[in-house]
Amino acid sequence: MKWAFAALVVCIIASFATAIFIVLDNRDPIPNQISACVKNAGLAQARSQDALSAVRADLAAGPLKVKQRWDWGKSRAVLFEGPAKSYAMLALWSADSVSLAGANAGARVFNSPGTLPLVSVEVPDRNLLLRCAQRATG
Repeated sequence: MKWAFAALVVCIIASFATAIFIVLDNRDPIPNQISACVKNAGLAQARSQDALSAVRADLAAGPLKVKQRWDWGKSRAVLFEGPAKSYAMLALWSADSVSLAGANAGARVFNSPGTLPLVSVEVPDRNLLLRCAQRATG
């Protein structure tokens, strides 16, 4: 009977350890940090193509210019820059969303902004989005 009780205790401890590992391993603070920074900067999160109207004409003319990319492990980001700093657009993605790696990332952001963890546009570009992404880097 003692061995059954010991086995039960081991199973309970293993269950708690597994649950703690899963919770801590899935935690990704980057989207929350950047989202809070974007909100504090007075910028809105874009959830539709209407919110991305500043980039529509440039996108129709060709691929958007990528200013910088970041890779934080679970989260990644790309910052697009408009001509003459007319706008900046920051988009985050993760394994659960559409990948923005490679060419034509701007079109993928424009076609489905609501499926990404964060998309925000700054008009005109005052480097607020750049600073938010750089702060997340540490």
